[in-house]
Amino acid sequence: MSTAPAPLTAFDGDTYRLLMEQVIAGNGLSSIVRLLSDILGLPAVVSDEEFAVLHAFAPRGRHLSPEEATPWKSGRPPVAFDLASEPRASTEPPTARITVGNGTEVAIAPIVLPTGLVGYIWVSDPSGHLSPWAEGAVAHAAAAGAMEMVRQRAMVEGETRVRNSFLEDLLGGAITSITATRRRAKFLGYDLRGEQVVFVLDMDQFMAYISRQHEDESGIQRIKERFRRSVEACLPAMWSRTLIWEHSDSIVVLVPAGKDYSTGGFVARVEQVRADVQKRLAGPSISAGIGRAHADLTRLRNSYQEAEHALMIGAAVSGQGATTAFDHLGAYRLLYHLRDQPELEAFCAETIGALARYDDEHDSHLLETLACYLDLQGNLSQAARTLHLHRNGLLYRIARIEKIAGCDLENPSQRMALQLALLARPLLQRKKKV
Repeated sequence: MSTAPAPLTAFDGDTYRLLMEQVIAGNGLSSIVRLLSDILGLPAVVSDEEFAVLHAFAPRGRHLSPEEATPWKSGRPPVAFDLASEPRASTEPPTARITVGNGTEVAIAPIVLPTGLVGYIWVSDPSGHLSPWAEGAVAHAAAAGAMEMVRQRAMVEGETRVRNSFLEDLLGGAITSITATRRRAKFLGYDLRGEQVVFVLDMDQFMAYISRQHEDESGIQRIKERFRRSVEACLPAMWSRTLIWEHSDSIVVLVPAGKDYSTGGFVARVEQVRADVQKRLAGPSISAGIGRAHADLTRLRNSYQEAEHALMIGAAVSGQGATTAFDHLGAYRLLYHLRDQPELEAFCAETIGALARYDDEHDSHLLETLACYLDLQGNLSQAARTLHLHRNGLLYRIARIEKIAGCDLENPSQRMALQLALLARPLLQRKKKV
């Protein structure tokens, strides 16, 4: 592995000038990689710091798939850079030449900002005979890429401040004029007419995660940036128009409900986004909470608060990595706010405590049987099929439940008490684990 670009030649000087012209023109990272590919006549790729491909081109501008762009078999190539010993890594990045796969040679250089490593640029030659100036060209491309990322970050940070300020006002209820609010949204490329929905994506137990990973402040910021980029990459597959607000460890998303809005369909779309973001991030698990649709802009604050409540209650009931809609919470909306009251714990202990202890001591499933029986409104045939029991076996279990719990399942008020206790139980169990 070499630790500096090749000595500057006339070819290198022309390459550097052409690459920097792309930065000055504001043509983006993709133009740098495309030009590099055309200059060397080889596939060229730019990735993030985790080697996730951002742009990849073969000569003459042909797009490459991520599989075509990564000649190594595993997720990361066998290369590492000691950037601590390279004080000028942003403008004169080190390079490495490695051989992977079936003899394919790769020249690779890191893209380095003052805040740390943010990506890589590489070219590959399947013939195994990289030209002598390939490493120098890749190093120049990485330096140009660093300058382009600085430019992009400045633009993104400016746009983010404007967008965050707008959504903070809108979802915080600080609306003084509907007309002015719609005009501000239009300036950001968003149409606030019609019903809107807020949902929140959150990195589960983020502080515990970064503690386990021993992340410093720069590492924390890199994870948050990857989180934002992952969300921005996944949203367009579901919605053409969105606004996002980076709020602490969460990202708040505002999207149009659409003409054919249904809670179930919307939940499915958010769940797909949540799962895709979690996969891309490859870090802490991601949970999602969804508010209700509102056409009145003054009520979008309610949608945001509903999404936050759905997020917290979903984590308490379903655990991490779940998508929860406020519309689907039912009685949990009441029980969640009672979870710290000793009366709720005493109520559960009196109602189903004996059944829970019996299940623990005998490895039985009486609570599961009771929950199924009540969910199916006491329909014995359906409950027996669901539990894979003979009808007589289910009747025996029900008799045991009534005896141990001291209840009468024919009594409507007692059935209601049992259902409430069963709903509250996971909330109380989750609280004890925290």
